[in-house]
Amino acid sequence: MNNLRQKFLFLFLFIFFVFGSIISLKVGISHDEYHEEENWKYNLNLSKKIYNDLFSLDDNELILTDYKDKYYGIGFQIVSQPIQYFLKDIVLKYQNIDEYGAKLISKHFVVFLFFFISGITFYLILRKIVKNKNFCYFSTLIYFFYPYLLGQSFFNSKDIPFMTVWLICSYLSFNIIEKLNKKNLVTNSSAIILGILTAYLLSIRVTGILILFQYFITFLLLIGSRNIRFHDFFKTYYFNLIQFLLSILLFTYFFNPVYWTNPLEIVNAIKSMSYYYHDICTQTLGSCMKAKDLPATYIPIWLAVKLPFIILLGFLLIPFAERKIFSNNNNKIIFGSILVTSLLIPILLIIGNTNLYDEIRHLIFLIPFFFILGTVSIFIISKKLFYIIGVLTLSIFIYENIKISPYQYVWFNLPSRYLDLTKEFELDYQGLSGKELANKITEVDSEKTCILASPIYSVKPFLNKQNFNCFDIWQYVDAGYQRPFLAVQHVRNIKKGIPYNCVTIYESGFNLLLHKKKFVTGRLLKCS
Repeated sequence: MNNLRQKFLFLFLFIFFVFGSIISLKVGISHDEYHEEENWKYNLNLSKKIYNDLFSLDDNELILTDYKDKYYGIGFQIVSQPIQYFLKDIVLKYQNIDEYGAKLISKHFVVFLFFFISGITFYLILRKIVKNKNFCYFSTLIYFFYPYLLGQSFFNSKDIPFMTVWLICSYLSFNIIEKLNKKNLVTNSSAIILGILTAYLLSIRVTGILILFQYFITFLLLIGSRNIRFHDFFKTYYFNLIQFLLSILLFTYFFNPVYWTNPLEIVNAIKSMSYYYHDICTQTLGSCMKAKDLPATYIPIWLAVKLPFIILLGFLLIPFAERKIFSNNNNKIIFGSILVTSLLIPILLIIGNTNLYDEIRHLIFLIPFFFILGTVSIFIISKKLFYIIGVLTLSIFIYENIKISPYQYVWFNLPSRYLDLTKEFELDYQGLSGKELANKITEVDSEKTCILASPIYSVKPFLNKQNFNCFDIWQYVDAGYQRPFLAVQHVRNIKKGIPYNCVTIYESGFNLLLHKKKFVTGRLLKCS
């Protein structure tokens, strides 16, 4: 029986990975992918300049300007660039896309790979808390098919890798804590590997430094549960701690060329994590909430509409399940650490008035923790209730993943659908509709007609260069731009209305269960 279950499990994982990988290569190009690529180019040129200066070499062709996003890490690019090299030719062969677009699209495979690894890590952490394999399998299944997260896994090259590495670091830290709880010695390699992966987390996004709070919380829970003095603990494990901290420092420096000339640049990078130079407006409950002036309600509102009902219910039931969950020392530490981290970090972000935008994108790394807390609490209270709600949830997830693809990341939970979501919340803010709208542009006189979009790189790669040689940014629409032209209108431009003498010739979008209005993700306008 166990053998058969294992074979079925491996078959599912294989099919899920293959189909997910294929779908990821068919999704449009998001707004951020261009910036990620430019950031890689900057860091590559910076490392070349440092090398040339070190060995007194001249490179007249090397042009390097101070890049505004220089503190945005290249951790993902370190992994994706070699894979992209092999994949981009395959994408070029099977898709109508230019070479630059093929480079960006090929990275989607790596994003999905990270997500796939996160699911396996999610399962392993669950197993530490609940020994029931069927529960862990089923919870992981719900996690894999959660539309919002699955949709992000097809393109989000910043938040999904960050989430995955955070999860892996958490798992490794829990392994170490379990050893310490059993009074076993921690190997040198365990401390060093955790340090390297923590440094890698910081190389994806410098906010990864927040995981040190989680490590500290976990450590405090261990100390409290074992009733041991800090001095005695430090005396035994000080060498492991030094190895861990040195690994973080050395590899943080190694993974980030921007620190090579001045290691103290990391201080500026940390300062910048709560500040964003663009005052982006995120539509939230009908209000335009600006990144630089967010109310305390911003995070709770978005969590309330994006997290699935099963997880929201699970959160409410945690106080009733607490006694059973914390019945053993291991759960006190691991579940307790996840609970405190999941509550503390959002509170710190609110108190610190951190700049957030694009709904809860910057909190995606906490979603696996939310799932663990929610599913475990329901299961502990009632196994029957968990499986009933779980089956219904999974069924809706699978149906809506098929129905609304490739816009799953725009998904909203069932309770929120009684609101006018199309008016009150941000929709396709990443501009994935650019590909669908580009495919609808068929008859154009290339000499007389321009294509306007913002950003243009979410549309241009999918258009045949021979037929379309005039491209401009959307902002020119209202400035007496020479007509005729076609305009690709993404959701943030839709708010501005249809410009004078323009008509809608196509709308991209989808419908959700129990929501009356169509979700419009983008428009194609003809302006004559």
